Amino acid sequence: MTTRTLVTTLAVLLTAAPAPAQISSNPRVLAPFKSVVAKASESTVRVRGDDKDIALGTVVSSDGYILTKASEIRGNLTVRLPDGSEHEAKLIATHRPSDLAMLKIDVTDLKPITFADTKNVSVGHWLVSPSPTSDPLAVGIVSVAPRKLTGPDNEIDNQNRGYLGILMELTDPTDKDGKVIGAQVREVTPKGAADKAGIKKNDIIIAVNGKPVVGRTGLRDSLENHLVGDVVTITVLRDEKTLEFKVTLGKSPAPPSRGDLQNSFGGELSGRRTGFPLILQSDMVVSPRDCGGPVLDLDGNVLGVSIARAGRVETWILPSETIRPLIAELKAGKSTLKN
Repeated sequence: MTTRTLVTTLAVLLTAAPAPAQISSNPRVLAPFKSVVAKASESTVRVRGDDKDIALGTVVSSDGYILTKASEIRGNLTVRLPDGSEHEAKLIATHRPSDLAMLKIDVTDLKPITFADTKNVSVGHWLVSPSPTSDPLAVGIVSVAPRKLTGPDNEIDNQNRGYLGILMELTDPTDKDGKVIGAQVREVTPKGAADKAGIKKNDIIIAVNGKPVVGRTGLRDSLENHLVGDVVTITVLRDEKTLEFKVTLGKSPAPPSRGDLQNSFGGELSGRRTGFPLILQSDMVVSPRDCGGPVLDLDGNVLGVSIARAGRVETWILPSETIRPLIAELKAGKSTLKN
């Protein structure tokens, strides 16, 4: 089916389609896109954690390297290929600014995608997201051309993260040589996770799960991919004594904003949906557990990876130009925790 014929078919279908939020995944609308996603579906995989679907993945190398959404990664990881086979996966590296993770499975002869530039993509162009099957996952149009985020959207806020329930001192504690030795607790939330475990005001947190914490930023980074309900070992200094506490992480004490409540009426939003270096915005609806897969134009060009369900009819796509320079470093195991 040519692009012109496809667009004409869609125009007819959309006249009878329901509300905009339902168009993206309406089977009648998706059906004409099967030929568009046929090749990319072979490079799209299902990522699972503890036997649950958590994300999609994009094959970037024939020898088993797969990109996915880092903030959804949890538990014992497996990857289900389009042929139905399931394989254990190893987390190789993450890139915090883009929220990308590189997984590796012990499989060869996979079919990697080839990323195409987004420079010719403009508002109104059709986009389609493939699934690991022959069926398209969602369709939509470009609603905003590639852009940098500003204001609160430019700050990383991973709402998937479990919380200790503390406030930290703004000045990090140091030893006699001026070296930062941890993060100091300024306040403990009553009945919060830290309070229940026995952590107190003025404790200096020096390690999480045995890994040293360098300042308040280091503590935040060490908890970045721990979810609500995860149990972590927190090591503190108290009155020159070293103590360990098992802490079951809790939910964020901050209530959702009015905007988030309104946006969530159309379905669940991604826990991490801010702070990306560059995004292409579409009105197609991709659920959080389906982020991490490729996004195509009508000619089958892979323009990027769906990185977040950010609103009721708002999916953010990480453009190819942002992804390509990261692939080699991620394959080499180089994680980037900071912006």
